[in-house]
Amino acid sequence: MVKEEIEKRIYKLKSLLKEGELGGALVFSPLNIFYLTGQWISGCLLISEKKTLLLSKRPKSSPGLKGGYFDFRAIKSYREIPTILEDLSLKDVALEYGAFSLSEGEDVRRLFSGFNVRPLDSLIWELRMIKSPREILYQKKAGSLLRRALIKSLRHIKPGQREIRSSAILEYHLRDLGHPGYTRSSHSFELTYGYFISGKEGLFPVIFSTGEGGKGLPGFPGGASFKRLKRNEPILLDFSGFYRGYYVDQTRMASFGEVKEAEPFYKASLEILLTLEARALPGVPCAELFEIAFDIATKWGIRDHLMCHGEPLPFVGHGVGLQIDEPPVISSKNTRPLEENMVIALEPKFHVPELGVIGLEDTFWVTKRGLRRLTPFPRDWIYLD
Repeated sequence: MVKEEIEKRIYKLKSLLKEGELGGALVFSPLNIFYLTGQWISGCLLISEKKTLLLSKRPKSSPGLKGGYFDFRAIKSYREIPTILEDLSLKDVALEYGAFSLSEGEDVRRLFSGFNVRPLDSLIWELRMIKSPREILYQKKAGSLLRRALIKSLRHIKPGQREIRSSAILEYHLRDLGHPGYTRSSHSFELTYGYFISGKEGLFPVIFSTGEGGKGLPGFPGGASFKRLKRNEPILLDFSGFYRGYYVDQTRMASFGEVKEAEPFYKASLEILLTLEARALPGVPCAELFEIAFDIATKWGIRDHLMCHGEPLPFVGHGVGLQIDEPPVISSKNTRPLEENMVIALEPKFHVPELGVIGLEDTFWVTKRGLRRLTPFPRDWIYLD
């Protein structure tokens, strides 16, 4: 992580704290600490006008950025933090509640009962929603690596293979190109590299709000299973690309031979993507994009199938960054307008009984002139050998 980038992020957070008349902030989740410092620790980042302290339970020594923008201090327990706040004369602080479970949150609330505490989580999302040039460069690279992995793997996918083996072929190439094998979620969505699912089994519902399902494996629902790939059956490949902590999200369709029944759904999905790509500009509300998608599906006479995984899903897209599913959500209820340098994924998918999940997904950078695609693999239906 570049020091100048860290300084900008901490400066912006300090500005938001000042606007909210807050003296400091306590960041607990390792991912947000990484975002603000470039370091991975278990502990707390304390930000105030006077001091920026990295309070680490593990490791006990600073792993990087020697002489950086903050001071490093090893602590044994969170119980040390109130004394530190008192030493800095801090009374009004913002605290990241999203880093804790309900029971942990109650313990933390009691620990800081002597202070005026307000939630910090939304302020951090305000920062993370707007990507820096470096973050966008990393996501562009992630899209390029995902493209390379698909090109390397597709020729090895054969009829009769189990989904899990076919998925592993793509996963191998992603891993070989630097993917960690795990896709972070802001909603506790358990996911490895992505979903390789085929046929009507892709309609199998899961407990998460996602564009598709799949039987998965015993004890791990969703995604590839032991099912064997068949001819004339749709195959959906919804995979993440990764580079230096940042993700992109992409879905492509494939099959052995033609799947005539899938054509109208695939064409409608492509039309939705192309239309949103042309009309999504800074200032356009997320809810408007949602309505555009469903208006196009209505025109095709297939509205009831769009984003209807067991029950209607209230979104057609989401932000992407350090996690695969970040704000803003592209939903009917989100009136927030797009802003320049947001990064969003659009995923119009149709859930068709007795056929499967048909759709496309791309990750885009929101620019002054509209969306720029960060997932460059062609959108054409893939016909496998």
